[in-house]
Amino acid sequence: MRLFKLTQHSQGLKILLHTFKASAKELMLLVFFLVLGIVLFASLVYYAERVEVNPDNQFQSIPLGLWWAVVTMTTIGYGDMTPHTYLGRLIGSICALAGVLTIALPVPVIVSNFAMFYSHTQARSKMPKKKRAVLNLEQVREKCMPLPRRV
Repeated sequence: MRLFKLTQHSQGLKILLHTFKASAKELMLLVFFLVLGIVLFASLVYYAERVEVNPDNQFQSIPLGLWWAVVTMTTIGYGDMTPHTYLGRLIGSICALAGVLTIALPVPVIVSNFAMFYSHTQARSKMPKKKRAVLNLEQVREKCMPLPRRV
């Protein structure tokens, strides 16, 4: 809650908060595709590693595969779990590529929203104080991204 109180005094936090509000749809889509990919790749690597008799199989369950998929898709790559079969390695490679693409796709939209709010704030700070009160960030957001009309 204190973070939201800080936005009253910090223009940078206001811009960031407005950017996240304007990009909420893209962020939710990002989370959806990440969760979908994590579940898919965790299941695939679990079954790929169980195909061959593998005495040092690290994927004993799908939840362990979920951990591996999260680490791989977000490109953290701890290295604590690695697939040993050729099919598992292929799935791991595809998982890493899918993670990079999934995370990279919404970034331009978020950057565009940030640039719009930042440039508006910069232009507004150069205006006289009387004219600043006329147009605030909420009005700019509504102008650039109008809400759908209900019939």
